Amino acid sequence: MKRVCSILTVAVVLATAAWAQDFSISAGGGGFGVADFTGGYKDDTEGRSLPYFGGGAFIFFDATYGEVSVGYFVGGGDTVEKGSNIPTTTTPWTLSGLNLGVFLKYPFELSDIVTLSPMAGADYQMILSAKMDEKTETSIKNSTEEAPGDLSALWIKGGVGIDLHVFYSLYFHGEVLFGVRLASKWEKDWVDTRKGGKTNLGIGPTVKLGVGYRFY
Repeated sequence: MKRVCSILTVAVVLATAAWAQDFSISAGGGGFGVADFTGGYKDDTEGRSLPYFGGGAFIFFDATYGEVSVGYFVGGGDTVEKGSNIPTTTTPWTLSGLNLGVFLKYPFELSDIVTLSPMAGADYQMILSAKMDEKTETSIKNSTEEAPGDLSALWIKGGVGIDLHVFYSLYFHGEVLFGVRLASKWEKDWVDTRKGGKTNLGIGPTVKLGVGYRFY
């Protein structure tokens, strides 16, 4: 993870330097929503998915062709377990964590007040807490309550950002991203325990709305 962040950070610096004549710096914050529609694992006889919806607050630093963001979110959903020899069951769960994102983007000025920016990058989701319903079997409950960090994972995301310049230095900032989540340690451990099967990629959107201030 450190290597990925380092590579992306260098890319942001190089891209910004390449277009130094258009260089600008801004920062801001706002609210965001996230979701993961799938995740989990499956094999020939059973499977479990880990969907959730959540939201929180974020801050961002923008340097024309790159963006770094940090967000805190809380969420929840129902895990779904089903198989050929077991009845389908759902188990409520909740989680919270940090999203640490590094993105490259290329802005297009559509008008004096509207800037559109296709963007892509990585978002590391660091899970700080996770808890499943008390009815969940002990092995699952312990793996989330005692080691929530095992659910942390890397997202690869792409989408578009839009800035609406309201005043000279103040602007509204929005993003719509869609991402693919790589497997967490928790999911990999389940597959290893069963000596077969595979993890499911997580997929889901991220929507951000905020306000930024341009310093330069």
